[in-house]
Amino acid sequence: MQAVPLSDRHLDEIRQTVGRALQQWLTDEALTEPLGIVRALDRVLLFLKQNGDASAQARQVSSLAFALGEQLTRTGDWQWKSVSEDGSVNPAVVSSGRACLVIDAVTSMVMGTTSLGLVELFRGLVDRAQLDAAFVVEVKANSGDALGRLERDVLARLLHVRQSLRMWGSPEELEAVAEHFTHVLLAARTPGWTFEETHTFWTNHGAPFAADAEEHALMRSRLWAEHVDVARTQVRMGYLSIWTALARDPERERCLLPWIERLLDEPSRAGTPDRLNAVLFALIGFVARDPHQYLEQLGQQRSLIGGHALRPFHVVAPPGPSEVHLPYTRAFDSWAKVAEGIASIVAALESKKS
Repeated sequence: MQAVPLSDRHLDEIRQTVGRALQQWLTDEALTEPLGIVRALDRVLLFLKQNGDASAQARQVSSLAFALGEQLTRTGDWQWKSVSEDGSVNPAVVSSGRACLVIDAVTSMVMGTTSLGLVELFRGLVDRAQLDAAFVVEVKANSGDALGRLERDVLARLLHVRQSLRMWGSPEELEAVAEHFTHVLLAARTPGWTFEETHTFWTNHGAPFAADAEEHALMRSRLWAEHVDVARTQVRMGYLSIWTALARDPERERCLLPWIERLLDEPSRAGTPDRLNAVLFALIGFVARDPHQYLEQLGQQRSLIGGHALRPFHVVAPPGPSEVHLPYTRAFDSWAKVAEGIASIVAALESKKS
């Protein structure tokens, strides 16, 4: 059996399914711990066993299976992967070379072909007990394709960044995010690769693409005025707190951790505080195992540091009318040029795949 990462889309679908299922099935809102939730799910399993076979209740079986798997991932040792012999998509939870095929497990329980229940299975997996069940299997990671997956995901993220221009505060922030994602990919391809080499690669393709220098300067004068060091420190401390507590995707973390921690140690490498904010937001979000949880952590830190859930970390100038929205009302004219530049960089990266 091979274990490979699930796409972000599949992970989102699993979590949405689990959210709907738990909302329907859990009547005790005080239940928060994984084992307590699994006990409640065991009662749902009993209902399914008494009310039809697994094929007649395929959607409920899948929802119950995903809910079980999600509780295992909350222990910190298990992760969602696709586990199969032929490369087909088959969501399962994996830990240390061992996988539980959760849909097969719940199907077997409903059909009565296994004596295990959800609580016994959960405890056995968490305690790494020996379980004699066809749905608990040994797996090996397809490590040879790790770079290929990173290539795919980073290039997809660059295209997404290019298409969602106005979610960034300014063209310079957009360009900085794209350049740092480019660096992550080039550094993964070539050990020892430096950011200076990435910058040379970037400029060789026509950068900098962002213009509007006077408009950028005016924006920054309103965001932090002369307090540039305070603004940069505020950004660094906010993301350092998030990074420390972040639940991370291990495969992406291996590739991005050195550069993210370099930026946290040397924040001036990302440039002005607004660029640093945009770059750390994008890179750390890429590593986050649960994007929704990441956004919650981000909102909490913004409230602590900026005093408002929507206030960027780098806003340290005296409060004024709609200060938080100032970047989005600026008359920047170089958005299209930056988008075209990112497209040319993506084409160059794709042409140089190893």
